[in-house]
Amino acid sequence: MLLLLILLLPLLGFVFLGLFGKHLREPAPGVIASALTGLSFLLVLYGVLTGGAEWAVKDWLPGIPFSLVLDPLSGYMGLVVTGIGFLIHVYAIGYMHGDAGFSRFFAYLNFFIAMMMTLVLAGSYPVMFIGWEGVGLASFLLIGFWYTEKKNADSARKAFITNRIGDLGFLLGMALLYSLFGTLSIAELREAIESSTVLPLALGTAGLLLFVGAVGKSAQVPLMVWLPDAMAGPTPVSALIHAATMVTAGVYLIARSSFLYANLQDVSYFIAVIGLVTAAYGALSALGQWDIKKIVAYSTISQLGYMFLAVGVGAYWIALFHVMTHAFYKALLFMASGSVIHALGGEQDVRKMGGLRKYLPRTHLHGLAGALSLAGFPLLAGFWSKDAIITATLTYPFGGTGFYLAGLAVAFLTAVYAMRWYVLVFLGEYQGSGHPHEAPPVMTVPNDVLALGAVFAGFLALPEPLWNLVEPYLAPALAHVEKHHMALSLEWGLIALSAVVALVGLYLGYLAFTRQALPGWYLTFQTWSSNAFYVDRVYNVLIVNPLKELALVLALFDGFLDTVYIAAAGAGSWLGGLLSKVQTGYVRAYGALMVLGLVAVLVWGVLR
Repeated sequence: MLLLLILLLPLLGFVFLGLFGKHLREPAPGVIASALTGLSFLLVLYGVLTGGAEWAVKDWLPGIPFSLVLDPLSGYMGLVVTGIGFLIHVYAIGYMHGDAGFSRFFAYLNFFIAMMMTLVLAGSYPVMFIGWEGVGLASFLLIGFWYTEKKNADSARKAFITNRIGDLGFLLGMALLYSLFGTLSIAELREAIESSTVLPLALGTAGLLLFVGAVGKSAQVPLMVWLPDAMAGPTPVSALIHAATMVTAGVYLIARSSFLYANLQDVSYFIAVIGLVTAAYGALSALGQWDIKKIVAYSTISQLGYMFLAVGVGAYWIALFHVMTHAFYKALLFMASGSVIHALGGEQDVRKMGGLRKYLPRTHLHGLAGALSLAGFPLLAGFWSKDAIITATLTYPFGGTGFYLAGLAVAFLTAVYAMRWYVLVFLGEYQGSGHPHEAPPVMTVPNDVLALGAVFAGFLALPEPLWNLVEPYLAPALAHVEKHHMALSLEWGLIALSAVVALVGLYLGYLAFTRQALPGWYLTFQTWSSNAFYVDRVYNVLIVNPLKELALVLALFDGFLDTVYIAAAGAGSWLGGLLSKVQTGYVRAYGALMVLGLVAVLVWGVLR
């Protein structure tokens, strides 16, 4: 019952606000939605503290129960989803103040949380898929929330369609697993795979197909194009999607299926390569963006790439550690950006900002904490989790030196673009014409909490010989992968190297972007970067436009078929109408027709 309540509370909020929200005065819908999400968080916390829970309905599908599980992995993820989600709900009360769709917005937010918790608590892949699709629907509704603008509606459709490509992989992966093992219960699959000494060759294909699903949901190369456009939704939506919910679902899927991937060395290596390529692409694209939220959005793609690098090399708990620290500083960066946008009356171009440190002192501290944590500033949350990923490429079995060096290079780029974001928004002189003002407490207090997390959350899992609370807690729910232990002196030497790389990146970023003029080569690079290296344009030329042309041809053919069918139906109708005139209702007429018919038959018989 506990697990059902965790799902039903936000779902109740969705139904209630959807039906009666219009009749409530602001801020009641926001308070109700926030309270229900907060209650879900408390229930997850209670479940975690009392050792977890299970709930199931047998015979939901043939051989597949509808099961929910609160174990260390789902409990950890559930705390992140509902905890960060609650803070975003509270912040949104201030951000959405005065919006005509105030209650509708909070109904959608509650629906998002309910579906994400369904995904997280699922005890079988079909139940996870229900949450998976529900999250996709919720994101479609929220990204296109201001649907009267075509750009927003197009962005929502783009996210929805791109995700469907990944979902096809998830479906085929489930079908293959069911054909191999006769079950889609995650616990039963884990037992079958871990206890077997001979595994089917098709298992690698199943792992790849599930990974395709994760690629779509977590915006990995090549399905990363929807995420930057998801900025079309209100800023709290961006914070929710990027920080705690939708985009981390792919990482969660791989971690939940770690019993499968731990046996698939080639597939794991491929995941690590995709993760690294995505991390580099996101970082390079973030460097040239001019939209305050798009810089943060591309950084999300890059950080998700780090998470996939971690699960690819076999460091599942480290990927989840980065999910948690990233949730704090990414939600903080988005909501600090939202405070800036709120202060400037909707302005999002960083070229029209600058100098906001003087006008928005509290938001400035939030932005600084978020940017430094993202950059990997020593001792902040992002530093510990990112360094753990980079070091894991040398200690876990599916990694290697190449991964380590490339991961370090991306960390340098991360520090540079994080500093660029901070400099353009908060330092120098104000370039706009408005009158910036600080956000109300309902928006700044949640950011205070997130800022504390962005600074201190990393201390939950420190390198040896210091304490690590995350790894032993998650270990029972994850596959065991034997790692190579390195000497403490070497490990701390690598940590020091990561710190130096981050500090050098921050310093060079500060020097470069506080200058009035940048070198010519950078301006050329910036043009490419601001267009995200024209991937969208290439996709449009090679895939989207040809498919549109094909759809047009098929539509014309469909129209031709419709015309033929309508004409045939019309002819039948005309003939029927003609014959219906024979039905006069007079017996003598029927008798005459019968006689005429008989005569015709006789004549035909004689003449034949």
